[in-house]
Amino acid sequence: MPFDLTPLERGCLYTRPELANLWGYAAYQAFARGVFTPQGARTIVLFVTRQKQPGLTAYKDALIGDRLTWEGEEAHRTDERIARAAENGESIYLFYRDVHHTPFRYHGQVLVTLFVERRDEPSRFEFQLLHDMTVLDDLLVNSDALSTLAVTEREQVTKARVGQGQFRDRLISVWRGCAVTGVDRNDLVRASHIKPWRMSSNHERLDPNNGLLLLPQYDHLFDAGYITFDDDGGLVQSPVLAELSPSVLGFDREARLRRITDEHREYLDFHRRRLFLRSA
Repeated sequence: MPFDLTPLERGCLYTRPELANLWGYAAYQAFARGVFTPQGARTIVLFVTRQKQPGLTAYKDALIGDRLTWEGEEAHRTDERIARAAENGESIYLFYRDVHHTPFRYHGQVLVTLFVERRDEPSRFEFQLLHDMTVLDDLLVNSDALSTLAVTEREQVTKARVGQGQFRDRLISVWRGCAVTGVDRNDLVRASHIKPWRMSSNHERLDPNNGLLLLPQYDHLFDAGYITFDDDGGLVQSPVLAELSPSVLGFDREARLRRITDEHREYLDFHRRRLFLRSA
């Protein structure tokens, strides 16, 4: 089976066993290391973990915004290949997670912007994400598809990316306040997609069933995958937050959605499977 990254969605979470199944490997040990170079493909795949498992080499790796700082392998086996990837016609792709034993988030292609070769310790690299999944990036990536829409629909679909326009108006009408707390100050709540805009069809981008009206703390935690909601509307907290008090983060562990429909459940199922930071 040819190695193929095209079925993957940028921003979605994947475990190594899931990727092994997708790529046709009997087990994920084929890419258990941080650098994977699939046979027959001009591709380099990085699996990067910021907070490593105790006992493993404490490489200094971090993704901040659209920049990744990364230390190469101690044995320096792949340093040269990674540093010369562009001139050799190879592409580098990134899977990143903040904490060990959680799924990796797929970020797509990255470009080498700095290589500092070191022999007595791991070499230092810096990469830039080709796609940072910001509003501008999402609109540029989807510009061709958006251009085929009628002007009015294109405007509404575009505004929906930032939680404005018809999408926000519909959510305000449906929820009449925060979907969790009931706070009905429209200047405080944010219109958030359950299935992210970039992964949705144009219908889903405007569908009020694919949206929650949330206070900022709930919106941020939900968007980043730190919380989700079950089929009964109950809040589910990611194990990544286990050591932090919900009160410090500004949410209630016993919170729940004030209403939930089968249409919400369909979108929430996607969020739980592909965006929620569960244990791997």
